[in-house]
Amino acid sequence: MQERTASTLRNGVLGGVVGSALGFVPLVLLVAPLLGGGVAGYLEREGPKRGALAGAVAGVVMAAVSTLITGVVLAVRFGEFPVGGGPLRSLGIAALLSLAATLGQVLVAGVGGALGALLADGRASAPGGSLTGAGGDGARPPSWRAILGGIVAGIAAFLAVTISLTVVLDPLVWPSLLVALPIGAVAGASAAVLGYRYLARGPEETINWRAVGIGVLVVVLVFGLLLFGLSVLGQQRVEQSAESTYEYRVTLSTDRSLENATVYVPMPTDDGDTELTAQFLQSVRYERDVPALRDYDPDPTPVNFTYERVETEHGPMIAISADRIDVSRVYYRVVENETMGWRERISPDEYDPTDPAMGVRDDGSFTFTVTLRSEERIETADPLGTAPVLTPQYDRTAVECRFGTDAERHRCYEYDSRVYATYDTTPNATVYVSTGLSGRNEWFSGGWTGNEYHDRTSVELLGPGRGWYVASGELEVGRGNYRD
Repeated sequence: MQERTASTLRNGVLGGVVGSALGFVPLVLLVAPLLGGGVAGYLEREGPKRGALAGAVAGVVMAAVSTLITGVVLAVRFGEFPVGGGPLRSLGIAALLSLAATLGQVLVAGVGGALGALLADGRASAPGGSLTGAGGDGARPPSWRAILGGIVAGIAAFLAVTISLTVVLDPLVWPSLLVALPIGAVAGASAAVLGYRYLARGPEETINWRAVGIGVLVVVLVFGLLLFGLSVLGQQRVEQSAESTYEYRVTLSTDRSLENATVYVPMPTDDGDTELTAQFLQSVRYERDVPALRDYDPDPTPVNFTYERVETEHGPMIAISADRIDVSRVYYRVVENETMGWRERISPDEYDPTDPAMGVRDDGSFTFTVTLRSEERIETADPLGTAPVLTPQYDRTAVECRFGTDAERHRCYEYDSRVYATYDTTPNATVYVSTGLSGRNEWFSGGWTGNEYHDRTSVELLGPGRGWYVASGELEVGRGNYRD
């Protein structure tokens, strides 16, 4: 008895060493406990029960080694660990997670040990097979039929379990593949060993294969019920995380100061005014893009913008007005040392346009944004007539999309729109006006994903504003992922 116990411990330690070594190999580390336990069980050669025991010993060894290595790394990285005064709740959670990981490692290694013992027993009981040495009577290698059958069964089980678990766990765990891979490996290894063991069985087989078949059927049924339950939970998680949002954004950018400025921009409409328009007029605030430079005031003089809805010859539009927009030009040079670089403000006299280390920025870029959450899913694949779009739109034409996928829903259009602008400024001023409207459906499934549509218009104006201008428009629909 003592000799068997010592042999089991010795085999478990050997399997643990092998598993710990495999734990340093990328990807293989996911199944290292299974392989380490399998080595221990194969060396044990005393049936599945003794093999599982040897595998469990290997799991304990691997858990101890990983804990020791983790402790050494943390001690070297962070110094001595605090004995008291730390956050007890966090320490308790960490201890529970560590205990769960250890138990899981021991369990998987025990399964590997049982499989390893079955594999060794199968080789010994194969017709004409022997593990007593090369001189065994009638010794010959196991049949290729048994080997190929076990491999096919293992691959089929691995793929089926891994793919199905990855799909149903996607809404619950990210990345789900890292969870599905080791479970699929256990299933694949079990199927491979049992398939090989069944095909290589001898004439005096003692294993009750009927009971094994019933057990396998029960496992498959339980796994199927588990997948169904996880699938239901996953769909609930997707529905709970789903949200639909509209965003309307106007950008006004100028490199020179403007006086008596008024700009009419396209507004979102859906057979009439939308909540986005009302929210823009009531509560929009602007963000100003200021240069990130040393020795520069990041808070320039605020601009008193006003907003209103106006009726025009091109339909309803949003008017943005200001008596004066002061724009400052800032000159800078890039300064670097051995570890980092930054921009440092310089005087206009120091600026040399031929020096690549020098540049110029201005603070005349303003962005006006409002967002609105939709209680219903947005029809992003076909928003025309079902969701807000920018108006006016003239001569809308279907074009090939420059970016994105070739999905059937993904389509792009170009059109002409209108922008009205009046302001006083210098002849060399450049003013850029753009509007953007987007609708997006988002949900969590293996990470945040979703689908969206974008509607954009833009125009660049030179010198003082003199009235109506043609703006180029782009409408992109059906971009992203769809659940149906």
